[in-house]
Parts: sequence; C-alpha cells; structure tokens
Amino acid sequence: MFKYANFFFATCIFPLLLNQGCSSVGSYQSKEVTDKSIKNDILRQCSEYEGPMRNPVIVIHGFLGSKLRNISTGNEIWGSFSPLDSIFGPGDRHIRDLACKMSKGSGLTELDKNVEPYAFLEMVKVQILGIPVNVNAYEDMLSILRNSGYAQYEKPLPEGKHFYSLYPYYYDWRRDLPYNAARLHEYILQKRAYLQKEYEKLYGIKDYDVQFDIVAHSMGGLLSGYYLRYGDADLPADGSVPELTWKGSHYIDKVLIVGTPNAGFLDTCQELIYGLQVAPGTPTFPPAMLGTFATYYQMMPVYGFRSVLYEDDLNGAEVDIFDPDVWIQMKWGLADPAQDKYLQVLLPEVKDPLERRSIALDHLSKCLKRAKQFSAAMQVKARPPENVALFLFAGDAIETSRTATVNRKTGEFKVVEYAPGDGKILTSSALFDLREDGYWTPYLRSPITWHGTFFLNAAHMGITKSSVFNSNASFCLLVTPSVKQDKRDKKSLDLRQELPKEIQYLGDGLFNENNGK
Repeated sequence: MFKYANFFFATCIFPLLLNQGCSSVGSYQSKEVTDKSIKNDILRQCSEYEGPMRNPVIVIHGFLGSKLRNISTGNEIWGSFSPLDSIFGPGDRHIRDLACKMSKGSGLTELDKNVEPYAFLEMVKVQILGIPVNVNAYEDMLSILRNSGYAQYEKPLPEGKHFYSLYPYYYDWRRDLPYNAARLHEYILQKRAYLQKEYEKLYGIKDYDVQFDIVAHSMGGLLSGYYLRYGDADLPADGSVPELTWKGSHYIDKVLIVGTPNAGFLDTCQELIYGLQVAPGTPTFPPAMLGTFATYYQMMPVYGFRSVLYEDDLNGAEVDIFDPDVWIQMKWGLADPAQDKYLQVLLPEVKDPLERRSIALDHLSKCLKRAKQFSAAMQVKARPPENVALFLFAGDAIETSRTATVNRKTGEFKVVEYAPGDGKILTSSALFDLREDGYWTPYLRSPITWHGTFFLNAAHMGITKSSVFNSNASFCLLVTPSVKQDKRDKKSLDLRQELPKEIQYLGDGLFNENNGK
C-alpha cells in the first residue's frame, strides 16, 4: 500500500509541486527569462532627481543620423524619401545637393558652408509601394533617456522639471570628424553656460563646474572619442598626430559608446566601391557621391587588422586601403572612370572630363590622407584621466563582414569571411582589440581603457532599443558615480555634518565651495 502511495506521490504530486514552484516568485527552480527589468525604488528616485549632482546628457548620433537642409533655400536634402526615389533612384539634383563640394584649391574643412544639420533623425520617412512608412532611427534611444528622467532640449519641459538635461547633438555627418569635434566643443560650452545660469537662478550656485555625460552611437562614438582626446584641435597640416591633451575630458564625466567602429568597419569600403542603399524604399546612392563624404574614409578598417587582402596572396601583405594609388589602380569610387556620368552632375560647371577626373582624384587623395591621419590619432595608446569613465555597448550575435579579398586585375572587392558583431560593426572593432593584428595575448589589448563592457544580442540599430541597453545605460548614467561625482558627494557629506542635525539631510546635493551654507 505504502509502495503505491509513494509511487503516486513521486509520479503525480511531486511534479505538480515542482512546476508550481517554478512559476512562483522567488523559486530556486525557475528558469524564466524576461525581456525587461523592473526599476526599484532607489533607481526610481534617481530618475526623478533634478539638480546639479545629476550630469546632463549629450546624445550623439551616427552616420546619416541628422536631417540636413540647404541654408539658402531651406530645402531638406536628407531626412525623407519619395516613392520616385525608390523606383528611379535619386535624381541629379538630389545627388548634387547631398554630395560634399570638391575643389582643388580648398581643404576639406573649408567646403560645404551652404548645408546645415537642423534636427535629430528620430524617424526616417519613406514610401514603399506608395505606402508611407516611418522607420525608427534614434527615437528609441532618446525615449529610453527621457524615461530615465532627462528633459529633452527642444521639447516642452515635463511637469516638475525646471531646465533641460538631455541634449541631442546633431551634426553634418558627411563632414570631417575633427571639424565636427570642434563644433561639439562650441555646443558644450553653450549648454554649459545655459545650465550655469539655471543653477545660479534655482540654487544660488555661481559658476558651477557643469560636467556632461555622453551617449554616442556608431560614428558618434568616434567623434566623441576624438573630442575627449584632442578637444577642438584640428589634425595638423603636416600630416602628424595632434598633441594628446585630453582637453575634452575637462567637461566630460562618462561616455557610453554604443555600436561604434573604433577600429573601422569593412562595409565602408564596399559601399564606396559599389554604392549604398540605406533601407528598403530609399534610393541607391552612387559611389561618386558617397566618395565626397570625408567621414566615410575615416570609418574604414584600421591598417594592420588584415581586413583587406589580395585574393592571390592571402598570406601576404594586406591591401593599403589608405593609399590613393590603390584606388586609382583598382578603379574604385571616385577613381572609377565609369563614375564620370555622376561627376558631370556633381561638377556641372566643369566641361572637360579630364579636369573632372583631376578634381575627383584630388578630393579622393585629401580624404584618404585625412582618414589615415585620423586613424593614427585614434590609435595613440594612452590612459584617459582618472575622472573619465568609458562604457562600451556592442553587439556580438550577428555574422558581420570581417575580411575581403581584392582581385588585382579587375579590382573586384568581395567579402569572404565573417565574425561576431552587430551586422555592421565587428565586436573586435568596437573593443578596438589589437589582437586582430595577429599577435595574440590572453587579455584584451586596446588603445582604449574600458571601465565596463556590455554585449548584446542585437543588430546595429537594435542595440538602441534593447532592454539590456535600457537597464544598463540607465544604471551607468543614474547610479554609477564618476570620480568627479564621488568627490562632490564626499564634499557634500562633510559639509552636511557641520550643520544642525535637524537639517543635515538635503537630497538636492547643492553643496560645493561656492555654496556651503
């Protein structure tokens, strides 16, 4: 009798109890996985806090991430696409307006003064088969930060908020990254002055040392990385590397680098050679137009990672993709004679095809020279000041272009090897893992000192909407103190201890050397 009872319990009752335990709160047996986290009371209080102890955040978009318009006419040249674009391709005027200007007598930073960025590209408006579609661009990332308690600039202030604390920095993503770093410096000083004025008005603090946190996606991470190292300094005219001053770190506490090609990415070469379609329903842009963008070359894979090899000599020297002679020999991009039909559109005032080619090759050479110089500047290995923290968010679950081969005779460029990444950016590139040069060590070798790394099962833009990014980015910004914040907090605690007991607790953290009363 007891034997049958035990059997009944073991086969019928115990599994029911076990399953019940698996679904109950606090079960040791549960293997449940969720796609979102729950904010605890402390984190909720952090997101509700408004005051000088909370750093404002600057969001920096990546390639293609801002709307552009012609200053003279006000016409938009990037931001939405008509159904005709997807059917017939971009028209001559669209190509000419979006291309950067080319001139033998001018440097890259002296051109394109008639185009301005005017808004963050939160949504891309396209029409597929005549149906309007909004493709999410950076709205997810901005929404995560707004939900973390930040008040976004250029939107109505939320109830209870007294000043803006979330600043989307939009820039002309076609133009040279050091040029845009100088514009970022001006932007930071402008917003810093605004916040200092607000802090003095609200809290009586004069000339507060406002520090910013940065959340930078894709190419925006390269921009912020250059700014941290060199501030608003340009690349020297003699081709050397600028002096490493860490000037940008004077205003920055934490930087969240998201899906950034710190060691470049291979698709830039392929798109410069064969053209680019951004998304279904958008036009395919020709290599000649893309070849006018200085930033494209500044995102090419760094030399030494053996990303591009000759197909008849895979064990030999890698192809020097920063050498203009290679582009001319292989007939790539602006050096492709077949692109002259587009050069006629880009240079309508130049009637001689030989002169058009000469201008195009001059522009190509200038872009490659700047890109090689920029790459060298970013490879200088130096530990950042202790008061700056760098956090990396990278994808590692999607096959991503790793190695391409080149046919010496035809110039054919073909991707032949893939590795983990986010579909655009290799995980090793995001880390800037120098072990890609073939010299292996058990630990990461990188010119970047990472304070924390987070790997996500997400694609390049999917990272910005991932729940893992959501919870960890919020924690890094709201809860993780920087060295500067630690010092401020200690000073606040020391000052509070000198006050009468009944008023020692002040949650606004307003104390500094100018305001200890």
